[in-house]
Amino acid sequence: MMFLFIGIIVLVILLTRRSWAEYGVSAKNWRTNLDIGFKAYLIRILPAVIGTFGPAWLGLNLNELGKGVFEAPLWIIAVALIVWVLNRQKEVKSGRANLIATLLFLIVPIGIALAVGKLSLVIVSTVVWQFIFSGFGEEFIFRGYFQSRLNQAFGRPVHLFGIQFGVGLIIASLLFGLLHAFNGYDPAIGISSLAWGSAIGSTVAGLFLGVLREKTGTLLAPCIAHGLPDAVGEPMKIIFGWF
Repeated sequence: MMFLFIGIIVLVILLTRRSWAEYGVSAKNWRTNLDIGFKAYLIRILPAVIGTFGPAWLGLNLNELGKGVFEAPLWIIAVALIVWVLNRQKEVKSGRANLIATLLFLIVPIGIALAVGKLSLVIVSTVVWQFIFSGFGEEFIFRGYFQSRLNQAFGRPVHLFGIQFGVGLIIASLLFGLLHAFNGYDPAIGISSLAWGSAIGSTVAGLFLGVLREKTGTLLAPCIAHGLPDAVGEPMKIIFGWF
């Protein structure tokens, strides 16, 4: 399904002969945007870790919807933090340190799996899938195409806390949340309910990623902020059974 979505969007851009840069596919200011993406990744640790383990730490027995409601305020705090960071960001002259750090983080789950004797093709493929297809792929679809196309149609008339945006940011985030409502949806094995908790958390996460797109003008920062945590976190869940 991911390949189909990406393929259709690529075909549309090619047929309409639009510039790839209009959809955030650009290496412009990549050193600074990589730095922003890595900082956003570190901020994402807040909702990721507390959202996953917080209910257990607090002794709360939450259902799927409850977990989403619990996680949403954490994402709102993350949005506030990334806006603060973006408004204080300086130009970065060298991207070497962030490139090395990104590669090291991607290697971490593979190294841990090897150390505990659980290295497998599933672990390696999860790292690759989450970073490239889930991270970069979903960002290309939602922040790259949908948010950009809506901005082209309706503009970005709102200027708030140093961020210029329009309804594209809101609608793209809602669509991103709706996609995640289908997490685990598989009537073939008897799972026919929608994951509304995941939808709530993902909608606010979409705002976080969308703000990065609006401020930087490219997809690099949201791709790193989206793909890197998932590429590290999802294999760790498999290795240690954190489900």
